Amino acid sequence: MSFDPYDLLGLSRTATPQAIKTAYRQRVQVVHPDRGGDAEVFIAVARAFSLLSDPEARRLYDETGIVDENALELLRKDVATILADMFDAAVATAMATGLGLDKVDFVAQMRTAVDTGLAEARIAELRADRDISSLDVLRRRVRRHEDGKNLFVDRLDSQISARQDARQTTRRRIMMLEMARTELGNYASEVELIAALEGTR
Repeated sequence: MSFDPYDLLGLSRTATPQAIKTAYRQRVQVVHPDRGGDAEVFIAVARAFSLLSDPEARRLYDETGIVDENALELLRKDVATILADMFDAAVATAMATGLGLDKVDFVAQMRTAVDTGLAEARIAELRADRDISSLDVLRRRVRRHEDGKNLFVDRLDSQISARQDARQTTRRRIMMLEMARTELGNYASEVELIAALEGTR
């Protein structure tokens, strides 16, 4: 049986990122093994969501039909790592404040941490966009009209390139945090979440 991420999530090829998240949430409620679903189908649904949530992996699939398995596995591991880090932070905070660990809603704590991380990453992305735009305006001002080398333009090109790389890293973090938030929305407790992420180590 061939792997079609759109078919697995019941989506058209023009589905928006929000539609992908919504379809995944709905589908995982039915196929999750803890809810009586089949483990293999659940893994396929999670794989479909990972592929369609990553703009580059989705573009590659749409254009060629190729699924970059290594990129998908790395993405799932990165999201699982973010969730594990947030779990660690929630446990440390609870212990530092003297809360009984049996009374802490870790999934809610992790959702708050994801939302905070998303807000910070989106501010960083806006700042990077603003900086790149400003540097580009300055670049046009100092660029000479002849074709000769210009030391100042070269320096500005370097700064623009560095900020573009940083923006790309921030965009990937935003994508992973959005996936982490979607994952958290699928589970009522940390026990369910941990069980679902066990296979990503």
